[in-house]
Amino acid sequence: MKKLLINLYAVSLILSAVILTACSSDDDNNEFRDAVKIEKVHDTALLLCSFGSTYEQPQITYDKIIADYQAAYPNTDIYVSFTSRTIVSRVYNKLGKAYAQPDLWLSAIGKMGYKTVYVQSLHIIPGEEYLSLMNTDVKKNFMVPFPDVKVAKSPCLLETEEDVAEVAQVLYNYYKPHLDKGEVVVLMGHGNPDTEYTHANERYNQLEETLQQLSGEKNIFVGTVDWGKKMFSHIREELKSYASAKGLEYKDVTVNLAPLMSIAGDHAQNDLLGGLKDGQTWEKINPYEKDKDSDYSWKLKLEKLGFTISKNGSVIDDSGFNVVGLADHQSIRNIWLNHMTEAIKNAESWNEHLGE
Repeated sequence: MKKLLINLYAVSLILSAVILTACSSDDDNNEFRDAVKIEKVHDTALLLCSFGSTYEQPQITYDKIIADYQAAYPNTDIYVSFTSRTIVSRVYNKLGKAYAQPDLWLSAIGKMGYKTVYVQSLHIIPGEEYLSLMNTDVKKNFMVPFPDVKVAKSPCLLETEEDVAEVAQVLYNYYKPHLDKGEVVVLMGHGNPDTEYTHANERYNQLEETLQQLSGEKNIFVGTVDWGKKMFSHIREELKSYASAKGLEYKDVTVNLAPLMSIAGDHAQNDLLGGLKDGQTWEKINPYEKDKDSDYSWKLKLEKLGFTISKNGSVIDDSGFNVVGLADHQSIRNIWLNHMTEAIKNAESWNEHLGE
């Protein structure tokens, strides 16, 4: 029986050398049978992992990221993965691009016999998506079954407080011309709703505090889609307090809105900057609706309150799209690249980790 299993395994390796399609279930196989194609040229694979987006504009941002890693690591085979299975399906159907989930890519990479694997998280905070990627997809489901493969795990953007300081400096430098004109800046992150990820959510507080220290006043604010302590109501009250402290009417406060996410995708174009949807009217917009039952975008609610929304970075029409995600900043992409440089220094296999 053991000899038979070995022979079967050898046959599977030979077949995979042509075109390897991986799957974790029958449904995955049916939907993404052409999605995971390994073309092994080098002994090192590099997997870029993002939450993903179904929108076309962010694909340009992903191209920038890929180009950075191609330039930095020319002797690697680079693959791109989306951690959201729903987005993988929608992108495949809508754009014809195959960004399968990490477990499928890693299974395929392992079976192709790569000696070293670099995994780059393109998430922002060390929250649920990031921890699931590193602890489940990479460690449990890849390193343990392939214990001799060296793995470099490069962390998310705001892994440390030092990262927070670097990102804050980049964003402050970018928005300083607007701040100098008396405008304010509002950044929308995602956040995790569950209390077990409070440590990750705290990065938003730290970033907001650091940005305000750099500015010298409270004119830059960080909110989230999903963390209760920092949802739209936080932004609303902070902007009202700012106007009051300055003795300004709301209409005299110009607000720059931007996503605190790697790309300007769904949350940026709908939750942050979206317009009226079918059945919605200007009269019905409620700036005081419950955060968890939000029907209207931050832009619409702020406009209803009377604030002026800057055209800078808030145009979502295809003809004039100018929304900037974090990964559109070269300096911020460099932080991810620096993370990888450090991660490679500490790359190890599962057997090495166990001391075997």
